[in-house]
Amino acid sequence: MEIAGKVAMVSGGASGIGRATVLELARRGARVVVADIDEEGARATADLAGASGGMAIGRRCDVTRTEDLAGAMACAFEHWGGLDIVFNNAGIGGEDLFADDPGPWERIIEINLIAVIDATRIAVREMRRSGKGGVIVNTASMGGLLPMPDSPVYAASKAGVVNFTRSLGYLGAEGIRVNAICPSFTDTPLVRRSGDARVEEMAKLVGGILQPEDVAAGVIELVEDDSRAGAIMRVTVRGGRDYAREVRPY
Repeated sequence: MEIAGKVAMVSGGASGIGRATVLELARRGARVVVADIDEEGARATADLAGASGGMAIGRRCDVTRTEDLAGAMACAFEHWGGLDIVFNNAGIGGEDLFADDPGPWERIIEINLIAVIDATRIAVREMRRSGKGGVIVNTASMGGLLPMPDSPVYAASKAGVVNFTRSLGYLGAEGIRVNAICPSFTDTPLVRRSGDARVEEMAKLVGGILQPEDVAAGVIELVEDDSRAGAIMRVTVRGGRDYAREVRPY
């Protein structure tokens, strides 16, 4: 897909991977709805895109609310007459499953998996209705492909995103491509909340730390490569960008 002139919606666009992707989409000529529960951050991202000559608007969106997701996509139609690209990126971590207070483990499933399913469902219906097709990219994680003993619920949520996305490869025949991106450890505000010492420890474990722009480059590749439907891209410091083995039905 040629990005210039297209309309995109990015959830979790107030910071980190979402912000980097908004800025890159806008730089390439897309018009972007920046959706985030942090409305101030979403508007700040839109302002950054505008300051660089792009076009973006910020909108508050709680991805666990169907009406908010539908509203963010409707906003794209209202402002720019279409919706071509959806990046379902909003997500959280933070659990200690067997502690007295295990953290918001149900919320992890709700945001990382259920909201991605809901947003994809809405986006596919809108793209079918428009008759123009489109591209949906879902943020998973290397934790969706490999065990994460410290964060099993997070890993489960991202594994769900991986197989959900793979299962929608057939939509490519309709001109709707659904793909997922699995970044390794990435330097985002969410990750930094665990403390610099923990960040450095994890970076040593996985061989380095990605920057949000590294992941945004992968999202752009998935949008532009018309051959990819149901694809799972890995992004790591050691391996760069590559694709997980295709899983075909018997």
